[in-house]
Amino acid sequence: MKTLNRRLTLLTLVLFVTFNYSALSQVGIGADPDDSAMLDVSSTEKGMLTPRMTSAERAAIASPANGLLVYDTDENAFYFYDGGNWKKFVDENSANDYTGWGDYVDGTYTSASPLVLTTNTKITLPNDATTIRDSQKPTDVTTFYDPATSKIIGRDGDGLNIVIEFKIRPTANTTTKITVAIDIGAPVGEIYTRDFITSKGVGVEHYFLSSINAYTLNTWEANGGTVKIESDNPAEIYDIRFVFTRTHKAR
Repeated sequence: MKTLNRRLTLLTLVLFVTFNYSALSQVGIGADPDDSAMLDVSSTEKGMLTPRMTSAERAAIASPANGLLVYDTDENAFYFYDGGNWKKFVDENSANDYTGWGDYVDGTYTSASPLVLTTNTKITLPNDATTIRDSQKPTDVTTFYDPATSKIIGRDGDGLNIVIEFKIRPTANTTTKITVAIDIGAPVGEIYTRDFITSKGVGVEHYFLSSINAYTLNTWEANGGTVKIESDNPAEIYDIRFVFTRTHKAR
């Protein structure tokens, strides 16, 4: 009798372990799990919440597993880890959120009160952004341009089209060469240099417009970009305008 009881106890234990192993191998909440799923959550009234955290907290995850999924509360978006980088889930419309433009028009220097350039003196081309049209700027961009520092904001890896526009009025009866560049500071310095040569004629108005397809990397991001201008003869500058269009969002 004792032998029979021991056998029944052993059989019960084997069945219990087998049942629990089977139950643990697949989990169904709200319904039996689908054969293809390790975890199957079913509900017609409630959803499932993934871990929610800030961008900094997501970036601080040590050795994230390939396929790890979180919800970024700073960007209000899901991210998954692909084994090397965090990738954001986007819908068909959200790609448009990361392109856009901003238009910044100076209100200080006008035809009646121009900026005076002296011979061979390089200065920062001012733009106080009195008029700003940026309702179509990317959703993650606060501003393309900071008038307080005269800096074009850089983001490591972004593509940026820059339009620089102003009017020139030479004050010497000779041809005048105007040189414009973007200075992103050490260790790079000036890039995207443009020259413009006016015809002879004192007080003759000329239009300058240059479109620069640029990319911003870490130096630009760290220092910002400043528009520099220099003239080989005295001239007056006014009606200054900058237009920025993001053509690519850094990955």
